[in-house]
Amino acid sequence: MKRKTRLIALCCVLLAAVGAAVGVSLYQKEAERIAESGEVVFELPVDEVTALSWEYTDDEGEAVSLAFTNDGGWTCDGDAAFPVDSEAIAELLDYFAAMPAAFVIEDVTDYGQYGLDDPLCTIDIAAGDVEYEIALGNYSELDYQRYLSFGDGKVYLVNDDPMELYKITLDDLMLDDVIPTFADVERVEFSGAENYAVERDEDGPSYREDDVYYTEDGEALDTDSVNSYVSYISALALGDYYTYNATDEDLAETGLDSPELTVTIDYPESSEEDAEILAFTIAFSRGAEDKLTDWDEVLEAMEADEESEDAAESGEPTDEDAVAYLRVGESAIIYEISYDTFKALMACAYDDLRHTELFPAETEDIASLSFTLDGETYEFSTTPPEDDDTEDDEDEDAVRWYYDGERIDIAEVEAAISGLTVSRFAKDTGSGATEISFTAALTGGESIKARLCRADGESCLAQVDGESIGYVPRSEVVDLIEAVNAIVLG
Repeated sequence: MKRKTRLIALCCVLLAAVGAAVGVSLYQKEAERIAESGEVVFELPVDEVTALSWEYTDDEGEAVSLAFTNDGGWTCDGDAAFPVDSEAIAELLDYFAAMPAAFVIEDVTDYGQYGLDDPLCTIDIAAGDVEYEIALGNYSELDYQRYLSFGDGKVYLVNDDPMELYKITLDDLMLDDVIPTFADVERVEFSGAENYAVERDEDGPSYREDDVYYTEDGEALDTDSVNSYVSYISALALGDYYTYNATDEDLAETGLDSPELTVTIDYPESSEEDAEILAFTIAFSRGAEDKLTDWDEVLEAMEADEESEDAAESGEPTDEDAVAYLRVGESAIIYEISYDTFKALMACAYDDLRHTELFPAETEDIASLSFTLDGETYEFSTTPPEDDDTEDDEDEDAVRWYYDGERIDIAEVEAAISGLTVSRFAKDTGSGATEISFTAALTGGESIKARLCRADGESCLAQVDGESIGYVPRSEVVDLIEAVNAIVLG
């Protein structure tokens, strides 16, 4: 009995060995059918394609089906109003224009092992009289390549995964509006919350050479601020949209039937001197219901970083959740933007774009300074006294400053004058004591008079040429006083 059992066991071992040998033989036979390629194995006449559709299952397990027809232009099947990005469709098709394969598996009998009996994605293309069906299978973790089949009895391994192109949604294929890149804009016109225009004038009346933008009243604006504003518009991301086929009802719902702000930018088409001037218009607004709340109130709450606890508990949207809307020209697409973006766009008032530096000229253009401090007046001048004994080997181009007949260094004074910045513009009439006042005579013959009156412990009201400008941090005024005292008391 024991001998019989031993024989059965030996037979089992023998059968297992024979099975393994057969398996290895079959594996080697199958392996011999895998040939390294690298050559183009499929070519698609892209220019002849009249239809493209594909289906796949997204990461949430939902089926996605997209279909497009080309009849002199691409349209979305079932939604002719959808603005199709033809370049995006072309990119999808170009993948198959001349497709190389890393490996080719011949005479395939078991498509299941490659995930092609139930493909992850099926792509159907019609070109001329020919229809193609392309199946995308599993991803080979060993080779880091995708299995692909054209129904020709072969399976291909491709280096560039087509799923990365085709695993998209309809929104990814929408033709968004284009916002130009602006340079050297000629004019910016605001209407709505602000109603004025910014004009370019290379020879404007400003004391600063860099100033090229002015209001229609001739008030100089900060070039960097104007350029930053139009650049912000140029860089807007047009992604999330409310609708791509706006009706009058949609415009009313989003407030764009009467936008809170419309901006028109006139800009040169190119950098050439005689380039055509083009006009670009863009409008922004909160929704009709949101506009019932004054924007200044919303802005105050945002700047104070206040959120209503009641709104949060009731599930109502907070400022972080709220959206405003954008429309380019007469486009049928209405885009959504955040309140933070809307806030930046609304910051286009004269005070937002003007210079924050109090002194409206360059300090290197000053020929003399006269300071009044504690009832005393001090004169700083670039005119040397008669007995000036300056060394001949000094830099002849250097500007020499004098006080009371002595050479002085006013670098700290110039830095303090340049450092006077307006923290809040206002036309208030100051009643506080004058901390310091000064008159700067410029090399061109003009003069600028500034007066700084104490408002409180934190700020001073600043006046330039008799006009109130706004409030300057008192610490900056103290810096100027100390710089002057360092010279006159030193």
